Parts: sequence; C-alpha cells; structure tokens
Amino acid sequence: MDLIGQPKSRFVMAPDLREAVNRVMMVDTAYLRVSYALNADDLDNPSTYVDWQYLQIGDSVSKYYSKFLNEADSLVSVWLKEHPHADSVPLWLGESGKNADYWTEYQYSELFKTGDMLTVYARMPMYLKRHNCFYVERIPRQQWQLHADTLEIGGYVCQKATCSFRGRSFEAWFAPDISIPEGPWTFGGLPGLILKVYDTDRLYIFECVQIEKGKFPIKKYDDYKEYKPMNKQKVLKLQRKINENYFVVAKLYDYYTNKPKSRFTPYEPLELE
Repeated sequence: MDLIGQPKSRFVMAPDLREAVNRVMMVDTAYLRVSYALNADDLDNPSTYVDWQYLQIGDSVSKYYSKFLNEADSLVSVWLKEHPHADSVPLWLGESGKNADYWTEYQYSELFKTGDMLTVYARMPMYLKRHNCFYVERIPRQQWQLHADTLEIGGYVCQKATCSFRGRSFEAWFAPDISIPEGPWTFGGLPGLILKVYDTDRLYIFECVQIEKGKFPIKKYDDYKEYKPMNKQKVLKLQRKINENYFVVAKLYDYYTNKPKSRFTPYEPLELE
C-alpha cells in the first residue's frame, strides 16, 4: 500500500497563500541533518519516494519536516514575487515524488522537539486551511526490545529493535556508532540514531539516505502563531477523515449537479491509537 491521501489542486485562487513562507523565525542551529525517504521504490531515485524528509538536530531543538514541501514553498514564494498580479497561484513547484497530486499529513506536518515536549503543526489542504492547528504532547517513548540482529545501512552497522506503539508493531535499525537517540517522525529513544524503521505491515517505511554534518538553521514559520491549538486525538480524527473523503470534510458541491461531492478512499494511518 502506498501512502496516498486526498488530491491537491495544482493552482489555487489565493495569491497570498504562500507569502507566509517569507516570514520565519530562527529557533536553533542544527549540527546534524539526516535525510529519510518515505515509502521509496528506489532509494537512488527521489522521484519514487512518497516524500523526502529532513531531521535537523540542534543543541536544544530538533525539527522533522518535508524537504519536498519546504522547497515547493520557497519556489512558490519566488513565483509570487515575479507574478504579483496573477489571478491564480501554483500550489506546488519543484520535485514532488511519486504521489505528486495527493495530500498526506506525513508530508504537511512539521514536528519540533524541545526538552521533553513535542509540538506538531498540522497544515491542512486547500479549502480546509481554516483548520490549520497544532498540538503539544510529551515526546513519545517507545518501549524498545533490543535484538542481536545486525544490518549495514549507509556504511553503518545497525542493530535491530522492535516495539509495539499506538496500535502497530514496528521494527527499527539503529546505529550505535551515532550515539544520538533520535529518528524519523516521532521515533527515538534508542542508544543510537535510527536509520530505518517500519511497521510490520510495511505500510510506512522510513529509510535514511544521507547524513550531513554542518550548521543548518532550524526555522519556524511565523504564521504558526495563527494555528489553533487542538486536542491531538481530534487532529488525528480530522486528518483521517480528510484522507478518506476530502470532499465531504470540505463540504464541496459538484458545479453541474449542485450535489455534495464524495469519494471515499480507504486509509490506514500510522497511529491507530
């Protein structure tokens, strides 16, 4: 099963939709940036990824976000400057992976870890922008069981770990030589950086494709101040409804029949609980 959400329009009628990407605040500087492919068919070919994602690790803040989406935001921002009087604005420019026409919360959310707290900013698609929100929780702690199995990933000898977490069983491979207890999405807490993790049904597979050392600014969009606080479970339920039937949630009507649009799509989220 590919991680596929609801369709996203290539153009929208809101010239100011992406202007907010020009307003950012610096929250920390990362000394390590780890790239992960999400549900890739070929790790050497980003066009076969559902998403290409970054984990930035700083001294006090870490951030997890979509490289594809971040670059699209920047390119659209440049386009807006070059076409200030345009009637419509491209929603996406640049590389987008194999599911270019679909929205998923695993691409449109940004995660920030500070201390022992996790903040998730959930950007909603198209006509549901009014539902942009965030929630805060303690950083999840998976109860890992370590195994003797090893696997080489990106030149690092990794050790296997397993756990049950929020309704699914997961397997992870971490690098003891990189003694950072971080990983993709909300995974972490192992005695080494997680380079690969997946649920046992192989619906969601995160695989490391690059590790970079340097100085990388950790940025936060200023318009996150406008996101509404929401209970996490309500956010997850809303995101599932959007993936299953965007048209119903957005209350969109067919232009010709004046009847509500509907197209149900079975969907399996990463977290079941």
